[in-house]
Amino acid sequence: MRPLQDIINKLERFQQEITDLSKKTVTIIPDKNGMIDKQCPKENCHSYFKVHSEDWKNIVKDEEVFCPFCRNNSKASKYFPAKQRGFLIENIRQSMLNHWHTGSSISDNIKSVKTSNEFELFIQCEKCNVRFAVVGAAYFCPCCGNNSVEKNATNSIDKIILKATKINDIQDSLEKTFSKDEATILVKSIIEQSLSECISVLQSYSETKYNNLSKSPAPFNSFQNIEKSNRLWFQLRNQGFENWLTNKEHLSLILFTQQRHLLEHKAGIVDSKYLEITNDLTYKEGERIIVSSKDIVDLGKIIIKIINKINEF
Repeated sequence: MRPLQDIINKLERFQQEITDLSKKTVTIIPDKNGMIDKQCPKENCHSYFKVHSEDWKNIVKDEEVFCPFCRNNSKASKYFPAKQRGFLIENIRQSMLNHWHTGSSISDNIKSVKTSNEFELFIQCEKCNVRFAVVGAAYFCPCCGNNSVEKNATNSIDKIILKATKINDIQDSLEKTFSKDEATILVKSIIEQSLSECISVLQSYSETKYNNLSKSPAPFNSFQNIEKSNRLWFQLRNQGFENWLTNKEHLSLILFTQQRHLLEHKAGIVDSKYLEITNDLTYKEGERIIVSSKDIVDLGKIIIKIINKINEF
């Protein structure tokens, strides 16, 4: 009967370990800027962002947190990133196995969760002062849901332009870790993603501003199309890209928007529709577009110009 009693005792100790584990608080280690990772729980979003650890503890409400990208509002507990949750579950599983085989404490062996590397775009809400960080374009404060679209859009474009101007430094840095070919591929991806990010900022900013000014909301994704976007602004304010931009800037905006469409939907391969819309003599059908860092800087300046003009309304 002794072996059976040993198993009963072992199970009782295991149960006590599980009880102790339920009372344990897992330590989240902030990044160098004091930020901790969060992830939107909404299906089809799942965007990552960061919130300052002190603000998350002292200001953000447990019952409601907003996603900076889609403005989903859920309880704070729902924003624990999937990768960190997976890491913690695996850590607990391993600690439970170790306890069963060696008797070591489960809760004492639970590791702290590390935060990912710092994000470039740092934002402080002008309404509630919560500090958060994102990658790309975001518009909503995770604490109060406030939408400071003008400030955040301009900051986003400024960061994208800065990244484009530093692309040679980025390449040099990447070559210290990767081969030259691998670094070149990564840099190319960064530049192409920057083009998409610029157009996304313009689309999100324009849609938000238009809907605030208009009695009826704009059709979905209208501001990704320059012709539709121009028509909407003329109907609302009798002004459009022809008024805000030089002819060269207007044509460049059309070209960059169409290139973004190719990257998103055609793997960057030129088709007849692109050539018809842009009259771009640089390419033939079937070739792949090449985006340069100068293109990103030029597009960013055009978008900032548009933002400043719309802000005058």
